[in-house]
Amino acid sequence: MWACMALLVCLGLVAIQSVRMGVAGLIVELAQTEVNRWAATPARRGLGELNRVAGYFSDSLGIIADNPWALEGLGALDLARVRVSGTPAEAVAFTRDAHLRFRRALQQRPTSPFLWANIARSKLLLDEIDEEFFKAMRHADELGRWEPASQQTVLFAGLAAWGKLDPGLQQAMTGILRRGSLRNAPKLYEIVKSYRRFDLVCGIGEYNLIAGPDCRRLEGGAKSGRRMNKGNR
Repeated sequence: MWACMALLVCLGLVAIQSVRMGVAGLIVELAQTEVNRWAATPARRGLGELNRVAGYFSDSLGIIADNPWALEGLGALDLARVRVSGTPAEAVAFTRDAHLRFRRALQQRPTSPFLWANIARSKLLLDEIDEEFFKAMRHADELGRWEPASQQTVLFAGLAAWGKLDPGLQQAMTGILRRGSLRNAPKLYEIVKSYRRFDLVCGIGEYNLIAGPDCRRLEGGAKSGRRMNKGNR
């Protein structure tokens, strides 16, 4: 009899937990639907709107405290709030919150390239180009070799910290550009152009159409420089 009662109690607890997880997941889906709607209609979102959707993710965490999807979603909104923050101190606080949430989510989803990429991004925003940053970059590249969103975040962080990358990571950025050119060349080229690193794509055929004018200017500048050097000898 006692065994039956214990079994019923266990089943009841499992059922309650399943319901709680279901409700927490539904709230995350509602929040993510709103975020996806934003992506379909690009516009600068105010702090009030960002806070409203962040509240959904917080509600989910109130039900399941370690829900990795809610942690990741809330971390992404923290980084969005950085862009509309009122003071540098507030921006740093949002970035540190995002970093901590990504790390917590990573404990349950260690193979997510998006979490690793966002950890690298948050470390970049904090100007902490350290071993954790390099580790995040490597894992994001290895796990998300064909994931466009991960590729874009890693490339952005890599070009921003280029001078501090070891040769292996610099080569990884070139690999992202080569692989990404097959599906996502325009987006990746926007990042390359923002850093004026045309030298990284001018030898990759898939970028010829969109990078042609910039590559010709780069080559023209190089030729001019060589002529000046010869004339000064």
